[in-house]
Amino acid sequence: MFLHMFTNVSLKAQITWLSASLIFITTLVLTTNYWLKTASFFEQQLQQQMHFAQNVLKQNLKQKEQVLSTSASVLAADFGFKQAVATQDTNTIQSVLLNHSRRIDADLMVLTDINGQFIASSDSARYSSIKTKSYFSEFLLNKIQAKIVAIENNVYQVIVVPVKAPRTIGYAIIGFQFDQQALIKLKELLSLDITFVKQGQVIRSSLDNETLNRESINIIDKKNDDVSLLFSFGLYFHQSLAIVSSDDIKVVLSASLKTLHNDFKQLMLATILAALIVLFIAISSSRLMSNRVTNPLQNLMALTRDISSGNFNVPKIKHNFPIELNKLYQSFGVMGKAIEQRENQITYQAERDLLTGLFNRHKILTEVQSLLSINTNIALINFNVKSFKALNDTFGINNGDSILQEIANRLNSLKNKFEPESTVLSSRTHADDFLVAISIESISQLTGIIELLRSALEHPYLLDEITLKVPLYYGIANSIEHGQDAEKLIRRATMTASNAVKTRHTFLYYQDGEDEAYLYKLNLIEELKQALEQESSPLFLNYQPKLNLKTGSIDKSEALIRWINKQGEFVNPELFVALAEQSGLIVSLTHWVINEVAKQINLWNQLGYRFSVSINLSAQDIQHQDFVNYLVDTVAKHNVQPAQVILELTERDIADNETLILSKLNHLKTLGFEVSVDDYGIGQSSLAKLKNLPVDELKIDKCFILTLDKSQQDQDIVSSTIELGHKLGLRVIAEGVENQASLALLKQFGCDYIQGYHISRPLKADQLIQWYNTYVSTN
Repeated sequence: MFLHMFTNVSLKAQITWLSASLIFITTLVLTTNYWLKTASFFEQQLQQQMHFAQNVLKQNLKQKEQVLSTSASVLAADFGFKQAVATQDTNTIQSVLLNHSRRIDADLMVLTDINGQFIASSDSARYSSIKTKSYFSEFLLNKIQAKIVAIENNVYQVIVVPVKAPRTIGYAIIGFQFDQQALIKLKELLSLDITFVKQGQVIRSSLDNETLNRESINIIDKKNDDVSLLFSFGLYFHQSLAIVSSDDIKVVLSASLKTLHNDFKQLMLATILAALIVLFIAISSSRLMSNRVTNPLQNLMALTRDISSGNFNVPKIKHNFPIELNKLYQSFGVMGKAIEQRENQITYQAERDLLTGLFNRHKILTEVQSLLSINTNIALINFNVKSFKALNDTFGINNGDSILQEIANRLNSLKNKFEPESTVLSSRTHADDFLVAISIESISQLTGIIELLRSALEHPYLLDEITLKVPLYYGIANSIEHGQDAEKLIRRATMTASNAVKTRHTFLYYQDGEDEAYLYKLNLIEELKQALEQESSPLFLNYQPKLNLKTGSIDKSEALIRWINKQGEFVNPELFVALAEQSGLIVSLTHWVINEVAKQINLWNQLGYRFSVSINLSAQDIQHQDFVNYLVDTVAKHNVQPAQVILELTERDIADNETLILSKLNHLKTLGFEVSVDDYGIGQSSLAKLKNLPVDELKIDKCFILTLDKSQQDQDIVSSTIELGHKLGLRVIAEGVENQASLALLKQFGCDYIQGYHISRPLKADQLIQWYNTYVSTN
């Protein structure tokens, strides 16, 4: 919160305020610590004074007690006094008491009988009305010899001695009064004021009446409290002293704090003044220092603004900066040069292909759009190196790169063969894809341009003393016929070159409508991606039953994926599955199928229907690192036996990465899954490979089955394939059975299973159960 306050102020202000704050806090801490230590010292001195005064007071009381004790003993031992007491001679008793009190300067001399009843005193007029029993009966009862008592708002220190003749015939009570004069003497002795308190009432005090009225509450309530000079605002510090031999009387000692407060305040003011002087000097110094730092920084800020605006020339230093800031300024200059070089390098890398030095796709797109924006007609020629991957594999990557660089050199040299006013732009848009943009006046120029390109680019290349011809495929589009949008034109030229590669045409011109088909496929890929992510997916499965020709039962089916897109159109599975393979979505699509099939088998199992289901896999699926784990986990999650899942791969898929795929298929076989070779007969498997494949069945491609009843050649192929499969210990399935005649022939050949529209078209899961129940009831 504290630092947040300075986020929107200048560095100079931040340094000044931060320095001031730190200095202020430091000064405050030191000053406060000094005050606390000083206050603690004064408080200790005061406590020591109180402790000393208490000891002196106790010693004084003890001395008076000894005087009283001696005098009382002398009086009690006086024969005449004892005789007068025994004869109840009141006048004699009073005379003796008076003389004895004058001799020791006692304020109280009283004689009582053995029950504490008043007999006589040294001043009968003064003490005759005292109910002595109420004051001294406790003395007599508890045999207390000395005590401080309060009698009619007067405080006395008294002592009691028995009068014996020889038995106890009475008690002599002698005491000194703590009158105002006595309290003043004690005050001078203790250097503290003294007050006697009984039952919440002040009886006697050395304090003047004004002070006593103001401090009476504090005197009564205080119980040996500690003093705090920092937080105390009273004029006196009071501490009580409990006297053991007293009649519930408490002695309170009072120390005046006025002098301590004055001394302490003067010390505080002097400390504060010194702190303020230090703070002022420190802030002034920090201000000067901040100027030494911030002024060069302002120059550096101006320099960075110049650099950020593209001005990398750093002027010489005109001011006397500190050494560190001088070095920083110079470093900024070096940095500016480095940024300029790096910016040029980044710009080059952002716009150029690093291998060939030609424009990259983004840069040529920008350049073409700029030309189109000024109404310049453009011809775009995209060309692709035929079988560049094979060339790389044969001659090595370095030699392949050399060919690409030579193509770039020829494109750069080609510019000189066009009219000076012509614009010729060249780029490498992909690994072996190049794009040339040439300004044209009319379409009639295209033929000459293409011939010029071909003569320059298809001239033999010299590679390690080997003359090599590099065939190219060209795709051509132009802004006159095909639009003024650079992105579309480049896409159309690239797409046309791809079509040239597929159709083995050396060059093709873009035809209207081709782009729409291309975009339709892109949209399908995007929709398919969304469909796989949706919880309620528009994808669904149909199941085509397989007939067991040996038993006539239905115990297997094939899962076939279907899709109704957002427009409500049925999308051909061959189309979107191929697009999924091209776009990298095939693995997610197959995972979706596996999960749906496992759920459906589990549901059928619960309903009492025992079906095995075939799932079509691609080479990408089986090679994916998570495929086996996902398959095993999904089947286990839905409580499905692995034997109920048949994995179908084509011969082409197995050959894609034979070593890896065979390893994974063997592993899946050990886990209990079955494997089928799909579309057998049209792929790449040799008999030598077939015997080593870890498969359970062969699925004869439907191209041999559709016209089986009419083609003797197909019959020979199918019958021999079935025989071969059985000799290898494999189950054989024929797909594409469309009529009863074909079914009869397959049964005759010993085929194990068949599937096709003659048995049933692919059905949804609930429809398959209805069809199955009908089939069972009629067969």
